[in-house]
Amino acid sequence: MFALCRMPDAWETARRLGGEEGDYYAGLYEIYYRLSTAIFEYRQENGLSQKELAAKLGVSQAMVSKLESGDYNYSVEQLWKISQKLGLKLNISLDKGKEEV
Repeated sequence: MFALCRMPDAWETARRLGGEEGDYYAGLYEIYYRLSTAIFEYRQENGLSQKELAAKLGVSQAMVSKLESGDYNYSVEQLWKISQKLGLKLNISLDKGKEEV
């Protein structure tokens, strides 16, 4: 018989192994995740294919795939352009205190 074991939490493992650098990247990846999720949800809610969304944004289908996968390092200008073309509000904030994305 095999004993059941609990798999460790991936983020906790990354923090433990990465220390401060791991925490830094975890925060950064959370931002990428939120951005990619927002773009994916917009596409789904509007019944668009990646190719159709690409045409709306003026980019390639491959770029939409990168945007949705979180495999892209956005500039503020690119985020602003995306938000304008999709009719979305872009909120960017640098506040004192606890980081909130």
